[in-house]
Order: sequence, then structure tokens, then C-alpha cells
Amino acid sequence: MLQSYERVKKRIQEFMNQPNSNEEDFNRLALDVFQFQYEHNQPYRKFCRKRRVSPRNVKHFTDIPPVPIDAFKFTTLSCHSIDETEALFMTSGTTNPEKRGKNYHRDLDIYDLSMKAFFKPAILPDTEKIRMFVLFPEEEILPHSSLAHYLHIAKQNFGTTDSMYVFSEEEFQVDLLIEKLREAEKKEEPILLIGATFSFIHLLDVCREKDLDFKLPVKSRLMDTGGSKGRARELDPTQFKAEMSRLFSLPLNMCLNMYGMTELSSQMYDANLLINIKDDANPVKQTPHWVRTVVIDIEQMDKKPLGEKGIIVHYDLANVNSVLGILTEDVGIQTEEGFYLLGRAEGAEAKGCSLVVEQFLASSNQKRGDVK
Repeated sequence: MLQSYERVKKRIQEFMNQPNSNEEDFNRLALDVFQFQYEHNQPYRKFCRKRRVSPRNVKHFTDIPPVPIDAFKFTTLSCHSIDETEALFMTSGTTNPEKRGKNYHRDLDIYDLSMKAFFKPAILPDTEKIRMFVLFPEEEILPHSSLAHYLHIAKQNFGTTDSMYVFSEEEFQVDLLIEKLREAEKKEEPILLIGATFSFIHLLDVCREKDLDFKLPVKSRLMDTGGSKGRARELDPTQFKAEMSRLFSLPLNMCLNMYGMTELSSQMYDANLLINIKDDANPVKQTPHWVRTVVIDIEQMDKKPLGEKGIIVHYDLANVNSVLGILTEDVGIQTEEGFYLLGRAEGAEAKGCSLVVEQFLASSNQKRGDVK
């Protein structure tokens, strides 16, 4: 089985390094990844069989059954035994700490390649390295956080030697960050502020209390990673970017958002710097060429036409050790350039997502109360 994994892994790495690959190439590789996961991921195979889907009757990647993200809370979705996996990333458990989604990785070679290959064009297309201030704890403090690992890779590969974290083990070091921002203003040295949304909101509140604002150097930028529920007051994404633009004197197109999740191995970004969007507070998001995003009708489980609202499904080739297709609980609209993220599912759409979870658990003879 390891030989089979290494073969699939090598093909994915080659595909990721070929940005000019076409739809047929993606589809062929997706079917190969599905076959591997069907053979070696037992809970997923049961789910597929319940839906009467197998590698024999799947011709297109959109026919591959996506797994609802809540399934990662109730079962182990791994093609290798837990003892053979190098890394475990877990969701924060904000809603329910007792039920945290778990995504096991045989190794992090593909995950790290995915991060580096798309971060550069999406966030730093105009420079090789930049001074970074990371508004999130270090990887050693949060070893099971995919975001902590992601930010470690970002700083390690794209940050200058004087880049730094502004989190200690105990707290967000706001005063230190304010001091460093003043230094950057004087040096006229571009910087990247990068971290979780709740950190930026906390910084914003402190600066309001102290009547502070900044004029960051030209070509500075910030990137937030989403996530403020239960950690800070929440801001609408459009309002958040407007507040950040004002606080740091940054153009809107330099206020960027990364969209990712523990259950995936790739990230999506605001397309501001990818397709030169100037002043849009809610820009379209784009995926790397090894990911396909589809918007579906949750009741019919079929693809919605461009421009129509539905539930977002991601097919991520980098997600080799778990499952290729992830059914999110996010609502979006697909366009020719990417997709718009509209927020979390509510009402009938939320019930539809919950029903798919129940169907998955039924195929594995489990209930929502069971956690493995």
C-alpha cells in the first residue's frame, strides 16, 4: 500500500508543478486519487457503496461523493493507520470542544508544497521576501493546528530574517506589535501582517481605545485567515477590510483573506493580486490549479449554474490521505473567475448539510454521539 501511496503522491506533486495542466489532466488524476482512497479508506468506501458509487462507474470528478466536514469529527478518515501518519491537524472545537474534526496526514510533503506554490502568486507576486509579523501562536504551542503550521511555512520560506511572531505562550503581544509598526513606518520598509482574524480585531479594539492609527510603507499588506467566532467580536468581512484599510492606511486590494479549513490541504485566496483587482471589499476567491470548487444544490446534490447560490464543495488533490471531495457548510456563488463566499449555511441549506452527515454516519453504523 505504501508503494501505491508513493505513486499517487508523486503524480500529485508533478501535477502541482505544472500550472498549465488542463481539465482532462485534472480529471484523470482525480479519478486515480479516488481509486486510491476508495481502496484504503474504509469509512469512505462504505459511504461510497451506500451511494452505489465506485471507481468503476465514476467518469468525472464531480461524480465522486464529497464528504461533509462534520464527518471528520465522528470517524477516522485516513488511508493509513494512525500510527503511520506524520501529522494530525484538528479543528479548534469552538462550537463543541469535545468534538473536534481530525485530518491525518501520512506526511506533509504535499501539504507544504501546496502552501508554498500558491501563497507566492496570491500574496507576494511582487517580491521574493517580506518582513512578516505573525499574529498567531507558534507551531510548537499549537502542534495540531493546521494554521500554525501554515504560518510557520510562510515565515520560514517568505519572511525576511527579522520577521517575528507577536504571540507569547500566554498572550498576544499587542504593545510589542505597535512598537514594531512604528519602527516600520520610520524605516519605510514594507511589511506583511499575517494571522487569524480575531487577532486583527483585538488589535483594532486596542488601537481605538488608544486613538492610534498607522501609515504603513508602500507595498505593505495584510492577510487574515478567517476565524473570530468565540474569540472576538465578529465583523462582516467587508467591514473588517474597511477597518483594516483605515487603521493601516492600506489600499483595499492589499487587505487579503485566505480561505482554508483543517479538512483541506490547500488554501484559496482573494484574487486581488492574482487578477489585479483594485478596490473591491468582497473580491472573488481563486483556487490553485490542483483544486476545483463546485457550487451545488444540497437537496439534489448536483452542480448549480454559474451565478446561482448553493453549497460549496472543494475537490482538493492535495488531500491525498483522507478524501478528495469536501462538502462544506459554506454558501457561495461560482463565476468564471472563481467563487464568492457568502457565509455559513442557514435554514434549508443547513438542514441539507446535516442530512448528508446523517447519511455518512449511517453508512459507518455510527451516531452523532460517537466520537472516534
